[in-house]
Amino acid sequence: MKRISTILALLLAAALTAGCSTPKGFEKPGFAFGCPLGEAKAGSMEDLVKLKVQSEGKRTTIVATELRCSMTGDLIKINANLNNDSSTVKRISYKFRWIDREGVRAWDEEPWKPLMMYENSNFPIDGISPTAKAVDFRLILRSQE
Repeated sequence: MKRISTILALLLAAALTAGCSTPKGFEKPGFAFGCPLGEAKAGSMEDLVKLKVQSEGKRTTIVATELRCSMTGDLIKINANLNNDSSTVKRISYKFRWIDREGVRAWDEEPWKPLMMYENSNFPIDGISPTAKAVDFRLILRSQE
């Protein structure tokens, strides 16, 4: 009898432990590092950056190395880190493009924000969606050289 109760206790403990584990932690489905993905898949920070960062106009050697998102009420808040690993000062511009549920622009086009990045440096940038209709975004980079 004691043997049966010990086995039952071990099975109960194993069942409780298995039920509490989640493969991706606290991440909601359809999100990576807090950023919306839609139907896309991103298993790493590099995948997320490839999905969310685009170049327009002249290409730049400045790259985004991190993106993290959070919700502030109904608005998306974005924290990004840009990196200049060259040995010269680089001038770029950036903006966020906000996208609604239908996949079209949720807001008027933002103005370009100029940025001068010193050699071998990182620079954090932040953005917040201008409307609750925006459910996704792209970070657009453009060289000013």
